[in-house]
Amino acid sequence: MSPTRRCLVIHPGALGDVLLALPALAHLGDLGFERVLAAMPRLTALLGGSDYVEAAMDLDGLGLHRLFTPEPDPSVLHGLAAYDAVVSWFGAGDPVYQAHLASLGRPVVVARATPTPDSRRHASRHLLETLAPLGPSPEKAPCVRLALGAGERARAEGWFAARGLAPGEAIVLHPGAGTPAKAWPGFAVLARRLEAAGCPVVVTAGPADGATLARLARDGGLSETRIAHALSLPELAALLGAARAFVGNDSGPSHLAGAVGCPTLALFGPTDPVVWAPGYPPGACSHVRVVAGKGRGGADPWEGLTPARVEAALRELITAASVAPHD
Repeated sequence: MSPTRRCLVIHPGALGDVLLALPALAHLGDLGFERVLAAMPRLTALLGGSDYVEAAMDLDGLGLHRLFTPEPDPSVLHGLAAYDAVVSWFGAGDPVYQAHLASLGRPVVVARATPTPDSRRHASRHLLETLAPLGPSPEKAPCVRLALGAGERARAEGWFAARGLAPGEAIVLHPGAGTPAKAWPGFAVLARRLEAAGCPVVVTAGPADGATLARLARDGGLSETRIAHALSLPELAALLGAARAFVGNDSGPSHLAGAVGCPTLALFGPTDPVVWAPGYPPGACSHVRVVAGKGRGGADPWEGLTPARVEAALRELITAASVAPHD
């Protein structure tokens, strides 16, 4: 049996950006690497010990900022030398950092975490292609799915049951986004339409979604008991896994919903779904669909993306998911 090769994977991004790396992480496993992910602490609880990462650590603990000077910190290089290969989706624009990693004398990849703006290459494919120095790229991107722990699943089902909802009954909405421009303005109307049609709605919200949430609660007639505040990522993943469907913006929760297999409708306005759409690999997951406004690059990027259109697309998705085989 050949000895285990350990690969350190450095990714500085937030939830959606790191989930876009799942096909690349799966490919590293296929190449025979044990994968150690260095990322934001909130992500390590979700991905550490998953099918795509054997171990995870806090990115800040590596001290990589000390490799951006001509004289590097030897202790930082010594820590990196413990790995058989290093993939750094960080520091691609700094030749000093790259030179210090190259001095390790082992396979090293330093590349952008996102594709160049003009490439219109899906981000997950871009990350896969950066791994070419470590082995041949797969012809077809690996299909990926995050498994849910039994404890988290039970707690999610208990959360729904406490509100009189059965697993697979509620539609989860996530009206927030990393920037206000990416937040579709029609969630309040959509929530009212769904509730009026007998489809119970639950809303998830992060710490930065206060203003968006207040508008939705006011205009959408939503009860406070139907709002899931500031869940941990494993808790959010389990909640999405127990939902009937999910509607969200170009945001991390939309990628997470797709990754756990929840029927997911992702709404795109100013950003390009060709590059950022959830679904692994993109376009191959029947449970993930994108609806985009017609005005990207114009004054109103959400042009044509009415609540009625979103509701119709959601109903089509739910119908298709109920009859389609599991991806």
